[in-house]
Formats: sequence, structure tokens, C-alpha cells
Amino acid sequence: MINKIYKRIHSKYWNFFKFFFFLRYLFATFLIAFSLFLLIPKLFDYEKKQEIIKEYLINNYDLEINNYTSKRFNIFPLPNLSIKNVDLKVKDRPISLKAKNLKIFLNLKNIYNYENFNAKKIILSETELDLDIDIMKELMIYFWKLENNLDVNALNINLKQEDRSLFKIKEVSFSNYGYKKYKVKGKIFNKRFRAHLKNDNKDLNFKIFNTGVKADFKFSEKSSLDSISGSSKVRFLNNYLKFDFIFHDNQFEIIKSNFKNKNLSIAFDSIINFSPFFGAKSDINIKEINTKLFNKINLRKFLKNKKIIKKLSIDNTIKYSSKKYRNSLIKSYTSNSSLTYGRLVFLNKIFISGGDISCKGNSLLTEEYPRLNFFCLFNLKDKKKLFKKFSITQVTNSNPIDLNIEGSLNLFNRKINLRKINIDETYIANETDKKYFKEIFETTLFDDGFFGIFRMNKLKEFLLEVI
Repeated sequence: MINKIYKRIHSKYWNFFKFFFFLRYLFATFLIAFSLFLLIPKLFDYEKKQEIIKEYLINNYDLEINNYTSKRFNIFPLPNLSIKNVDLKVKDRPISLKAKNLKIFLNLKNIYNYENFNAKKIILSETELDLDIDIMKELMIYFWKLENNLDVNALNINLKQEDRSLFKIKEVSFSNYGYKKYKVKGKIFNKRFRAHLKNDNKDLNFKIFNTGVKADFKFSEKSSLDSISGSSKVRFLNNYLKFDFIFHDNQFEIIKSNFKNKNLSIAFDSIINFSPFFGAKSDINIKEINTKLFNKINLRKFLKNKKIIKKLSIDNTIKYSSKKYRNSLIKSYTSNSSLTYGRLVFLNKIFISGGDISCKGNSLLTEEYPRLNFFCLFNLKDKKKLFKKFSITQVTNSNPIDLNIEGSLNLFNRKINLRKINIDETYIANETDKKYFKEIFETTLFDDGFFGIFRMNKLKEFLLEVI
């Protein structure tokens, strides 16, 4: 009975089983043939194809190959031609790159036939780029106008000016197509960052991880590659910054800006130039300030960064007007300063109760022990009014005086050198007097650092000693 059932099934489904076994052999044959199709190109000599590949990269990616160590065909993850340690130059632009690996992903039709060669995409990996900051715009234009598919992995950009490194952007990765289009990742100041250009390239979101830095940029309708303008909101920790901007001709303008935190509120306009030299010029208006903020400034730590200080070229105008005019010791303050190649030059004007103070001076901040040279004129029209702010009643007359002081401060050792002290034409300090004032200044005012000089309690103590 069982044999009859077996014969019946065998007779009925035999054709199906034959077809199934045929498909199995057909699939195996196809798999072997396809594997050979992909493996055989590994035996080819791609040096003979180099002119075709070079021409394709120039015509489609504006990339000129100057040098490389080897070419190799890879099967995985998709058929691609890998070019190792390649030196590249962007056509008609002053941009040169060195990539450890350039992968050209091939269409199947081009694995054997390089006529009408066309790649799916190319990937640049572990690429080094030294770039003068004044031609950063050229790099942006290149990536912006590139129409063919490009992936960049682990790009290190060294931004320079006149062979001096300004800062580095490391491990940059991005694509100009697909769901990762214009999503940029990398490291700046050794911190991970992410940037995303979206909404038809009108909005840019930027974030530095583990720092609290987050920025949103909105570009105006008039923006182009030649002139980019718009507005921005930046937040870092508990600090808030809002400004409008214009970037054109290697110049970045910050307009109508406002910065605010719990200790400081300022408005400022700035112009930052990237060519021919890197520099910044700012007009700063201090609205509110907590003087305890100066206690947090580590001047010694800043002055140790001599390499950074040498690279700075900054001109600042700072203004402050007290909202509590009648009750404040300082009514208004104006400062003009310039820092170039480590040399600081300044001119300050301070209106105080009972008079005004004018100071000018200079310092070479890159010296091992920087000194601040100063010349100050104290024009005291009403001494009693001034001393009243310190609750000092020993002064019995209000006769105006002009006090001139010339000297220098050693910013690290907290020492002062008094070269000249005179009041009007009636008093000129001798060496004994200058030594006495030096000791009082260093023990009462300068014992807690440079910014400790301006504390009210210390100024009062100093005045009580010298009047």
C-alpha cells in the first residue's frame, strides 16, 4: 500500500522535483559566474586605465591626480577602485589635498569596459588639507557647486595664515547627496560638533557636544556664495548671543549684536578680516556688568598662551555709562586698545565722582615677565566729593589738583616701578617718597593680582594710607 502511494506521488510531482533541482544548479552556476565576474578584475593592470580615470575625475569632480602609490580593485562593500596615498588638486583653485584612500565606486558595466566611464560616487578617506583662511571661500564654492556624488570621511583641515596655523578642524565627514546631504560632523578644539544645512539651504544648525554650545543661523534671501548674510542665535552654557551678520570679500561683519548672562550685558558691532591678515575690530557698549566678574579672570593663564597672543590682531573701543549716575563712583568709561603681534597699546578715559582719569600705556605681552607701562593723569576737581564715595572724611578742602603718575607694573610678580609722581607744580616725589608709595601699593592694592587693584575696599585702604 505504501509503495503504491509513493509511486503515485513520485509520478505526479517528478516534473516539479526535476525543475527544482534544475534551478538549484542554475543558481549555483549563476553564483559562480557572478563571483568570477567580480573577481577577475582584481587581476587587471589598472595602470593602463589611469588616463581614463584621471580624465573622469577632472571632468566630473574637478580633481587632478598628481601622485599616488597604488591602485586596487575591491569587491566589497560594492565594486570599487581604490587609489592609495593620492595627492589631489582642485582644478583652477589653490586647494591641494592628500588622501590615504580615494575610492571610485563603479557601475557594473564599467568593470570590464571603461568606455563612457561613469562612477556612482567617490569617497575621500583620511584626507589632509592645509588651507589659508583667506581662500576658505574657494573650498565652500567647490563643495557647493559639485553636482556628482561625493562622500568625505576623516578630513583634517589646518586653517593657516602666512604659514602660521590658526586652528584645526578634525575628522570632518559629510556627503553632498542622499539623506546625509550637508550633514557635517567632526571635531573642533578637540570637541565633537555637528552642523546641518536644511530648509533649502536657508537654515544652519550647529552644535558642539558636551560644551553647551548651540547656534542657529538663518540666511537671507539675498545670500549667495559671494555674499552671505542673515541672523543668528547662539547659546553656550548660560550665555546668550544674538546678532545679524554679513560675510563677503573675506570679511565677517557682526551687526546689532547683544550678549547677555547673569554678570554681563553688552551690545557690540565687529568686523573680522581674514585677508590679507587675520584681525578684528570691535565697538563694544557695556550695558550692565557685575564687577565680581573680574575676580574670575585668570590673567596669568591668559598670558601664558604666547603663541595665540602673537596671532591676535585686535582693535577695541569699549564704552560704559552708569545707569545709577549719581550713586556710582565711575560715571562713564571709554577705552581704546590695540593688540598686534603681542604688543598692547591702550588709551583710557574714566569720569569719576569729583573728576576724571586719563591713562595711556603699552605692554609686550609675549615677554617672559610682561610689564605694563603707564602714564596716568588724575584731574581731581572736587576731592571731598571723591572721598565721600569711600566714606573718608579726613579731607578738609576741595581744591582741585592734577596728579601725574608714570611707571610700570610687572603683571606676574605683582610689582610696581614708579618713575615719576608729581602734583601740579607744587610737589615732585623724591626717591624716598616713591619707595614708600611703592610699598603701600604692592601691599594694599597689588597683593591680590591686577584686577584686585580696582576693588573699592582696597582703594579705600590705599587712600587712607597716602592722604
